Amino acid sequence: MSTIDQAAPAADTTKRVPGHVIYRRVLAERTSYALAAAGMTVGPQLDDSAWSYLASGGIGLGTLAWLYAKTKSPDHGLDTITRAQRAIPFLTAAGTYVANLITPGFNWWEVVAPAAWAGLMGWMAPLTRSAGLVLELTEHQEQQGNGPGEALTYTEFLAAKWAQATGDGTRLVSITPYRADRPDFEAVVVAQAGKAVPTFTEVQLAAAFDFPVGTVRMRPVQGSGPGRMQLIARPTTEDTERSAEGLRGLWESAVSAPGGAAPGVDLIDHRSEPHRIVLLVASPPGKEIRLPHTAICSAFGIDDPSRLVIETDGIRQGVVSVYRTNPLMKVRKATVEDLTMDDKGRITIGVCHDGKPARMRLWDPGQGALRGITAGVTGAGKSVLQNLILAGEKRSGVVSWVGDVQGGMSLPEAEGRVDWFAKGPVETLLMLTAAHAVMKYRERLSNEMGRGDFALGRPWPLINITLDEINRLLAHPDEAMRKATAYLIADIQKTGRKVGIGIRLAVQSLHLKDLGDDDAIRQQGKVGALFLMRTASSSTKEMGLDGIAPAGFQMENIPARIYENGQIEALFSGKDDEDGESTAGMAYMFLDGRAKFMRTFFAEKVDGVYPDLIALYGDDPANGLTEGEAKAAQAGVALYGVRHSNPYADCDTLAQAFAGTSGSKPMAGPPATTDGEADSGEAPAPAPFGIPFGDGPDIGEEPGLQDQILTLLADGPMSLKELREALPGFQPSSVSNACSQLKAKGLAKSAKRGHWQLADS
Repeated sequence: MSTIDQAAPAADTTKRVPGHVIYRRVLAERTSYALAAAGMTVGPQLDDSAWSYLASGGIGLGTLAWLYAKTKSPDHGLDTITRAQRAIPFLTAAGTYVANLITPGFNWWEVVAPAAWAGLMGWMAPLTRSAGLVLELTEHQEQQGNGPGEALTYTEFLAAKWAQATGDGTRLVSITPYRADRPDFEAVVVAQAGKAVPTFTEVQLAAAFDFPVGTVRMRPVQGSGPGRMQLIARPTTEDTERSAEGLRGLWESAVSAPGGAAPGVDLIDHRSEPHRIVLLVASPPGKEIRLPHTAICSAFGIDDPSRLVIETDGIRQGVVSVYRTNPLMKVRKATVEDLTMDDKGRITIGVCHDGKPARMRLWDPGQGALRGITAGVTGAGKSVLQNLILAGEKRSGVVSWVGDVQGGMSLPEAEGRVDWFAKGPVETLLMLTAAHAVMKYRERLSNEMGRGDFALGRPWPLINITLDEINRLLAHPDEAMRKATAYLIADIQKTGRKVGIGIRLAVQSLHLKDLGDDDAIRQQGKVGALFLMRTASSSTKEMGLDGIAPAGFQMENIPARIYENGQIEALFSGKDDEDGESTAGMAYMFLDGRAKFMRTFFAEKVDGVYPDLIALYGDDPANGLTEGEAKAAQAGVALYGVRHSNPYADCDTLAQAFAGTSGSKPMAGPPATTDGEADSGEAPAPAPFGIPFGDGPDIGEEPGLQDQILTLLADGPMSLKELREALPGFQPSSVSNACSQLKAKGLAKSAKRGHWQLADS
């Protein structure tokens, strides 16, 4: 055990060293030396024996072998001195005894040498001192009024060590340990009245506490004269401090300097933690902060981008966290408490890079139901994230409808544990149709009651719709299904919030081609919680950041695997990819204008499912709709009443679901009245789309927008900016989308980038 380990307080900052223990230990050690000296004098005078040579030689050689084994590494530092100190009595005793053995006859020095050895060892007490215990401390206890049986605190121990080492009248006061389990501390050195604190070398400071050279420093005390100096001792955290100082130099030379990664961005302050260094930086006044992630990684020599986390206030200040290793290598499993909604509508789904809980809202008491998008490739962790949210909804009284467009293969854990688990594209479209009918039912009753916003449980529960692999339906080859899906999602995104119906999308990417070429769906989804996990394209992150990330924030794509010593080291050493840690569950979570690097709670897959997540759902029945809502859903889609049989619907089911139709036009059931009962006396109402699949204008486009654009273009080419200014009543994204639709119809064309004209111009 090293001197540092002995000096460190074990559990708190008042490690106690009883004086009587020190006294007894030194007394026993000195007694053993006296007895050994007598043996060293008498033994060689007895008959020669091979056992004497073997014993003395064995002790000496054995001690040398032990010392070599314990100190052969150059990284031991203080341990090397400690081990050598403990070996002194055995090596010198063996040498003295062997010298007496090989000398013929009896000589006077054969008595003097053992006696001198015993006296020297008794004065040094090397075994006791190597353990960090000093006899002179008992004198300090007597001076302080502590008897030999009373305890000595760690701070008293340090003060005594300083007084013993210096002897110049200076005192060590205001001793403050950094941590309870480490010897590191800060203190103030006070000189005698009218005198200055002497100048000490690094060697003298380190020797005073038996700490490694360079780990104890003195600095002036702000506001005080030369009679007071601050002493900082960090034998175990000095590496971190040196790293911080090194980063400061790197920042000034490679980041903030002209031509650096972030020219002009100054390092304001920094602090060190056991596993990370936190840098507070700021751009010059009047300049917007820009912190390029890749360039700063390069400046710091970091090949694992997840070890560098950048956060900004969107104006001119930012925080850069540099980790020794990826902070999210290991994450615990979720608990029921994590997934129980608090009074702010939040559940905990994972851990942020700084150890704080990663929370998301199932709903917002001030805004109502929420929207959201999760983007990530296969294996990025989307399924675990969705299951955690769904389990949290079930535990929190939320009605969950899940559309697994992959036929139930993406979220098998949710089947039978949510109110509706729709498999495949057709049944998912039918579920959206029923949700749209429930939304209209709630809107109608809200108008009659004079309600403007949603109140949880009064009178309806919160409904959250999760659509996994929805890109398969939004890009479906059947045009009618594709358009109907886009219309339903967009309409629920726009108006479902105020009546307590939220909708979340899980997709492979945020490309428009995967979202039905409907930018409105992407923009509306990004208003809520956006999770960007590992993606296959760098353009996905740019589309995800647009409009939601703080200014100056930059994100690097999450790699498939991470390595404790970095990816380049793994490649250089020839390790296989399987030797790294999967990054499944790591994501950038964008909420309330802030970006957080986090990882979802760990879940282990067994035989294709996650038993831990299934257990989190609980055994209670799934939360369901009110009676009136159930009737409205059944009226919208006849399939709702048999949803628990989990039919894998096909296109024939789609046609049969819209009963009461004439010809080939799919129709919905009769509209529900305000009390939820169907009015059989009225003629069947058209489907929510108002038209048969495949007929009529594009579903989801703003009424009359395309005609107005064509009218404007009849006067000549116009830029997209001019078109938006001429059509202030429409969203800019709607104008862009309408231009793209006109191009697809062959009615308009792009003259040059950002400019449009009629196709026949």
